[in-house]
Order: sequence, then structure tokens, then C-alpha cells
Amino acid sequence: MSSLTRSAQWTRRTISAIFWVVNHLQRAWRAAIALALVGCLAAGCARTYAGPKALAAISAVLLVGGGTTWVVGERRSQNGTANLGLVTVAVGVAAVIGAAGWLAASVACEEDPDCPRGEECKEVPALPGRVPYKQCMPRPGP
Repeated sequence: MSSLTRSAQWTRRTISAIFWVVNHLQRAWRAAIALALVGCLAAGCARTYAGPKALAAISAVLLVGGGTTWVVGERRSQNGTANLGLVTVAVGVAAVIGAAGWLAASVACEEDPDCPRGEECKEVPALPGRVPYKQCMPRPGP
């Protein structure tokens, strides 16, 4: 073999090795982003109203995963995969609506939008002929 052929082979192998490393780095980067996203979703469910937040996080995963499956199925002309993605998106939408309703029902009787947390708006009686006014007062204990 001539030195030109060996040089060409070495160049091809080097380029191939570089592409192999870049490909694996891209996969690792995607995995890191996915794990960070899962961590953020889990951290969002740690405080008050954890149930509705957890349902919303699960439904977001269903929406993204179902949408991706749907698109991949459509591009590859795989009707089964596309239908599975469509059904997953529909379940995700229903779960988002359920999470919103659950959160609204949880907050409705506990929070007053005009007062800080832990206080409620009470009507203070006025003298006869005057208009009573409302004032934020601490919520009575159990």
C-alpha cells in the first residue's frame, strides 16, 4: 500500500471516530436534559396541592410523548403507531383538564384572591344607613 492510501484510511478512521464520539455526546446530552426535566417536574409536586400538580406533570408527559409518537407514526406511514400517539394525546388532554379542575376545586374554598394566604375576607358591619365594608382578617383556627 502506498502512503497516500494509508493516510486516506487513517483520515477516514479519524473522522469516523469523531462522528462516533459526537453521536454519543448528543445522546448523553438528551438523556441529561430528560432527567433534568423529570427532576423539575417532580420538584414542582413537592409543595401544596401536590396531587393536581403531579397529575398535570403526568399529563404533560403524555402530551409530549403522544405527540412525538403520533408524528413518528405519520412520517413512517405506520398507522398503528400514529393511532397510539393520537390516543395518548387525547388521554393527556383529558388529564390536563382534570388536573385544572382538581386544582380549582382544591383552591376554591381555601383562598381569597383579595387577601394574603392564611387570611379571609370578612364583612365588617356598618352603622345603619351606611355601606358595610370588607376587611382581611386572620382565618380562625380549627
